[in-house]
Amino acid sequence: MIKVILIIGLIPIVVVLISCKQKTKEKTDKEIFEEVLNDPRVNSKEVGEREGIKYFQVMENGKTGFRDLDGKIVIKPIYDNAEMFSEGLSTVQIGAKYGLIDETGKYMLPLRDMEYLGSIHNGLASFRTNDKYGFINTSGQVKINPQFGWVDEFSEGLCVVRDDKDKYGYIDTTGKLIVGFQFQYANKFEQGQAKVEINDLWGAIDKTGKIIEPATHKYTSGW
Repeated sequence: MIKVILIIGLIPIVVVLISCKQKTKEKTDKEIFEEVLNDPRVNSKEVGEREGIKYFQVMENGKTGFRDLDGKIVIKPIYDNAEMFSEGLSTVQIGAKYGLIDETGKYMLPLRDMEYLGSIHNGLASFRTNDKYGFINTSGQVKINPQFGWVDEFSEGLCVVRDDKDKYGYIDTTGKLIVGFQFQYANKFEQGQAKVEINDLWGAIDKTGKIIEPATHKYTSGW
């Protein structure tokens, strides 16, 4: 999935654009998305400078590339999918092949047949084989064998993973289980804590798995 930076104040613009196109039905959903993604009001220079983003995605004829904050195309739109740059690399897809490019468009990990390849976080990218997820490094070496039913992305050295019983826990960058599979759902760590779901209610844990906010909340926001 292509990640797009959207500003809350510009969401109405996007809604209006989409609604107008849907009424006329002159363009496909993909064409509408392409138009919205390329709209300078959506991914603006102001957004990039504030968020520390060097390049934004750009689409032409359903293919994805990158432009700089002034709108100049720096990597030609040749990819079926291209993730936003993370740690200087972007995960790209052409057909059933995935790879990693740097900010010049050079392949740091050549395209290869894969079921899926995620973006780089903490030096690792998730990948899927035979419907199981593991992690590779930027050289393509398998660092954590595919064994999980689902994984998030690493954040602050830990990653949410799901086992075969649909329980969630956390591993470190070596694949070691740091917080056992015990949650109905779990979010990534931010500022040393992560929100987790227990018995249909939400609380928070620290990086050792210790409960630091009791699971008494119906929602993850507002506390």
